[in-house]
Amino acid sequence: MKDFFRRIYAYLKAHRKDLAVFVPSFLLAFSIWFIHNVSLRYSEILTATVAARSNLDGRRDISSNLCTVTARCRATGYTILRNKAFGGHRKHLIYIPESALKYKHGDLYAFVPESMPEFGNLVFGSSVSSVEHYLSDTLFFHFPPEEYRKLPLKFKGSCDFAPQYMSVKGVQLEPDSVYVYGEPSVLDGLSAIYTQTMLLSYLDANEHGSVDLEQPSGVRLSQTQAEYRINVSRYVTLIVPMDVKVKGLPDGKNIAVFPSSVKAQVNFLFPLRVSLDSVDVAYVDYAEFEKSRSGKCILRTDNLPEGVLSVVFETETVDCVAD
Repeated sequence: MKDFFRRIYAYLKAHRKDLAVFVPSFLLAFSIWFIHNVSLRYSEILTATVAARSNLDGRRDISSNLCTVTARCRATGYTILRNKAFGGHRKHLIYIPESALKYKHGDLYAFVPESMPEFGNLVFGSSVSSVEHYLSDTLFFHFPPEEYRKLPLKFKGSCDFAPQYMSVKGVQLEPDSVYVYGEPSVLDGLSAIYTQTMLLSYLDANEHGSVDLEQPSGVRLSQTQAEYRINVSRYVTLIVPMDVKVKGLPDGKNIAVFPSSVKAQVNFLFPLRVSLDSVDVAYVDYAEFEKSRSGKCILRTDNLPEGVLSVVFETETVDCVAD
């Protein structure tokens, strides 16, 4: 045996120059062959471990269990080798829309991978050209219940308008409310969820976009953004005299109002499309008069005619006396 190793050593020593060329050439050829083969696509069974994330009302956002996904895929050799080595150990958190989850019973929801075309790429990687078929055709995820409240969304910030422009409805948010998840002691201290502060200035046209929501500490929101819209209208301001009416006056009763007519600053949608004579919306409420000791009643308006944006009276109250 010693003689054998001596011969090998002597051969390598005698042919060192040949080996110096042969070994790098062999390694280079092997590398080219390996890279070429792993870049080709093959049909192979791949496996992955998946947890689901979703926004189910009244449920946790992440499933409490893991599911194994098995599918025959067209993928590169590199992807197949990586999956064989690490596929079963890596855990993928995949967002699944609520519409794709079918309620079964208790905390159990079923999901069919074929209903979500991009599911294969999310789980196995973008180098998977196609999923030929899933061996695990239905996955079952558990979403335990979680304490929550539905709270209104409120805009936080300010809107300034260019001269002779205004918004009738102000800032409208979509959605107008969100689900808030957390401990009951934390939820009880919340009455609304606010947007991030926005400062909008010199608006002279409709404005829309998205805004992030402020997330109070210790809670989770069903969504972190909302869409906002501000409908902006151009207006013209006119001073209009109005007679003060009494609303809800019972039969046989009569009330004298002082003054019986008031002037109001009325903002009309521009160009003006409504007759000034039709703007007669000032009134006092008889039920309020009955409760008043002083006889002073607040001036109010009914539903404003189309084309009238706002009405501001020269005085907030009038004196009412029963005849």
